[in-house]
Amino acid sequence: MYQPSNNMPLNSYQVVSPADNQTNFLAGQTIRLTIPRSTGFFDPHTSNLRIQVAVENMNYKMAFSQSCGVASLIDMVRVSVGGQIISETTEYATLRKLFCDYTESLPIQQRRAVQTGQHDYILQDTAVNGTGWLPSGANVGPLGVSSGSVLGQPLNGDASTSIAASAKDCKYLMTLDGVGLFEMLQVVPCIAIGDILLEIRLVQNNADALKVLPATSIAHKCTAITNTDTTVVFNPTVAGEGFKGFTNMANSPWAIGMRIGVLDAAGDIIAPTAPHDITAMAQDNDTGAITLTCSAFNANEAGGDARIVILMGTDSVQAVAPTTRFVVKRTDLLLSIVRPPEQYIASTMAKVNEGMVIDLNAYTTYRATLQQAIKAQTIEIPCFVSRARAVLSIPRKQDDGALTINHATDRDLNGQYKAMKNYRWQVGTTYYPNQPVELAQMESTLHFSAQHIVELEKSLVACNLPVRSLLKVKQNFVVGRALAKHGASVNLTSSGLRWYAEYHTAGDPNIPLDVVSFVNHITRLVINPEGVQVLV
Repeated sequence: MYQPSNNMPLNSYQVVSPADNQTNFLAGQTIRLTIPRSTGFFDPHTSNLRIQVAVENMNYKMAFSQSCGVASLIDMVRVSVGGQIISETTEYATLRKLFCDYTESLPIQQRRAVQTGQHDYILQDTAVNGTGWLPSGANVGPLGVSSGSVLGQPLNGDASTSIAASAKDCKYLMTLDGVGLFEMLQVVPCIAIGDILLEIRLVQNNADALKVLPATSIAHKCTAITNTDTTVVFNPTVAGEGFKGFTNMANSPWAIGMRIGVLDAAGDIIAPTAPHDITAMAQDNDTGAITLTCSAFNANEAGGDARIVILMGTDSVQAVAPTTRFVVKRTDLLLSIVRPPEQYIASTMAKVNEGMVIDLNAYTTYRATLQQAIKAQTIEIPCFVSRARAVLSIPRKQDDGALTINHATDRDLNGQYKAMKNYRWQVGTTYYPNQPVELAQMESTLHFSAQHIVELEKSLVACNLPVRSLLKVKQNFVVGRALAKHGASVNLTSSGLRWYAEYHTAGDPNIPLDVVSFVNHITRLVINPEGVQVLV
């Protein structure tokens, strides 16, 4: 087994390895990056993937569609050596979202917000501190209330008030979590493995990766409007005018050219004398107040509820521009190269002659469907690997790939509970657990199923994933099963997996669901003078 000492003296430096095949990449295209054998050794824990992305033809401010940030762009990650696939994980954005929701505490999320563009907000029905915004999962159920926020950042690059002027490239850094070769605790011996090819396929549709930030249906409380006023003021120091999901003009939802309207107490738009198109924006450096300049308001609007909504984008069109798209302008591997002592290099090559063995963590993806209105169903997972550790299954809404201004049909990678009554697993002829996991308590907003949480936690731990948050047990519903004790594995080559799900009524689930299952297992590389052999 390859077990280099991390205590040996190492000289290290960083190199930038750009994509091999082209510069600009669009939805559905594949980025290829090569780590050559001449790299020698690199440290995966201090290496990163740098992605430079821009959004073109915006008429609304846009953000990444999922809480996993720039990983929202990625559908598949494949690693191969000499034409042999070492690992391949599809639905990669779904896997990364699971990691974000369950393995990241709030401080980690705040750090990742800067690094990867992560954000995570839902609008609560009840205003909190005058803002109406809380992080996703906050103030939900008995598992605690989040004490902080992870603010969403639009993909506009800077503080400019014009979308056209601010459509600059944004650069993000991300680690390749879930990709075994890039999760190794020791340095990776390229000198022994050979040239490593990393392929990253982007999601098929722009709507899979982007969304309007925030939804235009959100009403923003402003300072009282008077007749003939030509400005709207949002002052965060005034009670009830707290910003909703943003902190300043740069990450606010407005831009020059957008059309806004005033709501009455019933939430209806008050007819204006003339359209209110934003012609200027400014922010007070002392108070933080944001001022929008537009046409004069009439007496009816002045008598309204002082709540503003966005009616049209910067092109005077209500819908998202059909040409809105993301472009990956550049992709680089930032590799931390290490130079071990010469005697260690010689020792490594001697092990190759004997047959070097490296075990890697891997996630293989399987898809199935839960039919609508069938109370009891079985999901087959044709996984026939020899060293399986756990399975994580996510019953997800089927994608429609449509960008809307109010998020009505945005891509949703969250697992859907949908009134599931119980579930259990089968390996061969044996059921796990021997009695179904009951979910009846999850019908209440005040309780969760303790048994479900225990089973899910065990499955995450079996994948070597730290469990740092359980706030989204219901919002991102995941069914998990640890197939072996921590540190061990089970042979599925002759059995595969089955998942039995039962719902409360004959009408459940009320929509068809795609089930995305990730089987965590160990892949073994056997390296000798003839090349690399992959054993699963």
